[in-house]
Amino acid sequence: MAEDKQNAAYENALRQLDELIAHLRSSGEVSCAVAEQEDLMLIRLADLKIDLRPNDEKAIADIDRFYRRHLGDGK
Repeated sequence: MAEDKQNAAYENALRQLDELIAHLRSSGEVSCAVAEQEDLMLIRLADLKIDLRPNDEKAIADIDRFYRRHLGDGK
């Protein structure tokens, strides 16, 4: 049962990362400085998605907080 909950949280974190990446890609910032920051964020999010594992509880919680701060609940 705990493993099912862990897998659900992991799958949700992957979905949240996909939505965050899509949001940043679609924002198309004009300012070079902001665009550069967004590019760095895209790289970090993509790396996190590759490295994320179902047992990475802290990273999954951090992704959820970041997602809620930037995109709201989304549910």
